Amino acid sequence: MNGKTFKAVIFDLDHTLIKSHIDFHEMKMNIVDYLRKRLPPSVELDDKMSTYEITRRAIEFLETHSLSEDVPKIVSELNRIMTNTEMKYVSNAAVIEGAKDALNKLKAAGMKIGILTRACREYANETLKATGLATLVDEVAARDDCDNPKPDPSQVYWLIERMKVGSENVVMVGDHPIDSLCARNAGISFVGVLTGSWGTEQVRQLGPNILPSVKQLPDFLGIRPTRTLSKRDYS
Repeated sequence: MNGKTFKAVIFDLDHTLIKSHIDFHEMKMNIVDYLRKRLPPSVELDDKMSTYEITRRAIEFLETHSLSEDVPKIVSELNRIMTNTEMKYVSNAAVIEGAKDALNKLKAAGMKIGILTRACREYANETLKATGLATLVDEVAARDDCDNPKPDPSQVYWLIERMKVGSENVVMVGDHPIDSLCARNAGISFVGVLTGSWGTEQVRQLGPNILPSVKQLPDFLGIRPTRTLSKRDYS
């Protein structure tokens, strides 16, 4: 990637490192049902919109109609709905083929690993532990760690600071246009992966650097381990 030397990789979690099997449609419809009871019919909430777009539209309406005092309560309830749905499916999480091997190779090359997710921290911690990826991760930034989750770049800045690397030495990896937008907003490099279930238009929005999965990431980045991997690394 333009001859850059990377010292850290920030990964999206769901559909990038793990198959979560979260019913995101269920989550979205619960959010829409709640918001329709709190907002006037004039606020269009289309279930074809992403959950991020739906919540953003609701908050923007409240803020532009002198209802800012309602925002904390509504955001809290939206988080509760999302957390309940996420935790319902924790036990179904499974590592995407090749993801653990890729992380082992990155760690063997001395790279730091961060996770950036719009899921709650409890869900992130539990799924990383259940899938055996937790010991390979240096830092996690979840929805409840930041007032403005991705695509706002705040989480990226927070991770970069904690991993003690410069933004020019960080690459972000994700399966969704929101991940690509977040990387762009933060001014860092981005690699898209095709392990999500998105259409042609969403894939196009991932940008020029696209891989089938994270399995190919070490080779794509030209990673060469600085130490010999042991059997324990792959356990």
